Parts: sequence; structure tokens; C-alpha cells
Amino acid sequence: MVIEYRAYTMKPGNLGRFYELQVERGFDGVMAPIMRECLIGYFATASGPNEQLVHIYSLDDLEDWRTRYADVYAVPEMQPYFEAVRPLMLEQENKFLAPAPIDAISPLYGAGRDWRPGDPPLADLARLPNLLVEEQTISLVPGALPKYWAAYEENALAAISPLETNWIGCFFTLIGQLHQIFHFWFFDDMADRQRRHDAVAMNPRWRDFLDQIRPLVVAQESKLMTPAPVPDMSPLFTVAAAR
Repeated sequence: MVIEYRAYTMKPGNLGRFYELQVERGFDGVMAPIMRECLIGYFATASGPNEQLVHIYSLDDLEDWRTRYADVYAVPEMQPYFEAVRPLMLEQENKFLAPAPIDAISPLYGAGRDWRPGDPPLADLARLPNLLVEEQTISLVPGALPKYWAAYEENALAAISPLETNWIGCFFTLIGQLHQIFHFWFFDDMADRQRRHDAVAMNPRWRDFLDQIRPLVVAQESKLMTPAPVPDMSPLFTVAAAR
């Protein structure tokens, strides 16, 4: 399986209008094979790039992606939507990711697992209105991926128990900027995130892991995001009673 990752950065003040246009367009018809079968979720940045919307999808492979998108851009009834939504954006980013080769850090994807809409959501947003999704991106020197995974298995796995219930997945780039790793977690709120990361950082095995990967890392950044407020755009986190 592959993950499609898209990031749309809006012109200032246009994020709300983007959500409105999704609702006006609808989630059935030509969009159903994408939105109702493959969507993991849309997430708006609370830190990092301003008014950026990250959306990710789970697909069988690249041919599955081609098949699902083959007719979308040519359907006449979709043209008013495209004409309305494109002027809202400053830039678009697209890449394809694969699950990490370590099952413990990608519990929903890889090794025969593949969370899809209709599966149980990870959290009830009515109970956790301040839920945050964290995307951590680590850029490595060329050829360093095997060393990173080996270091993770040797030391990091022994330190990450405070994050075990919070994993969405860990992935690396197939198409896009290569030698990048993406960790996705969710947290009840900012305090929960800080508490769990602090607990990991205190573990000596985690410090050993950081010592191992320090020569491999070119850059590291994180952004915090909130699930889209439209239920059809946020199947991974939704109000459980409404499903």
C-alpha cells in the first residue's frame, strides 16, 4: 500500500471558504471512491505554515491512485468546483509515502494492515475537543534510511512506550523529496503531547538513539494540526456516536 500526502497552503483568510466548497461539492458521486474509500483525513495547521491543510489517503498502490483519479479532472460537473477552489491557494505539495518497515511505529498501515473509512475512529472529538495531530518530518542524508531504521530498532523502541497508544503511523517518501521520514501521532491536547514527549526524552535509550542518528539528520521539523471540522473530511477522528 501507499499513502498519498497533499498539502494545500491557502491565501490568507481562505481556509474557511475551502471547507465550504468541499461541502457544496459533496462527497458522493465521482468523489466517493476517493473520499469515502481512501481518505484518512484533512488536518489544518495550528503551528508551522499558516492556513495549510494537509490531507492524506491510503491506496493499494500507484495504479489504484491512477484509476481513482482518472476521470475526476475531466468530469464536467466538477469544473465549477475546481474553478472556485484553485484561486484560494498559494501552493500545493504532493508526495507518496510507504509505511516504515517497523510494525510497532506504524500500527494502522503496512504488513497487511490498512485503516480505511468505516473502520473504528481513533478518538471521539466530542470527548476530546482539543485533540492535536503532530506531523514530524525528519530529513536524512542520502542513503541513511537503513541506518535510521536499525538505530530505531536498537534503542528507540525501548523508549517509546509513552507514545504507543498515540501512533497513526510512520512513513518514508517513495515519490517526492527522498530520504524523508514522517511520524504522525495524535494527542488529547497540548499538555498530553508535552507529557508524553518529555517521558520519552527522559529515557536513556532515547538519548542513545539520538546520538546514533545525529550524523544522519539534515533537518527536523514538526507541525501541529487539528482535524477538519467537516465529518466527511475527518473519518480518522470523528464523533463516535455519529458513525
